[in-house]
Amino acid sequence: MTREVRHNYPPAFAAYSSDSRTVTTKHVVSDVLLLAFWCAMVPVSMWIGSAAGF
Repeated sequence: MTREVRHNYPPAFAAYSSDSRTVTTKHVVSDVLLLAFWCAMVPVSMWIGSAAGF
């Protein structure tokens, strides 16, 4: 039985420069926007569920 190789990808999905350890403003902004989107989805989905009667 073989195990799958798990790659360790950073959370930023923006294109990286040649040095992958460099954190740029673009990476930070993309991470913050992604986090804000997911944090906003919880109350939005609860609001939609409440409006639908669930």
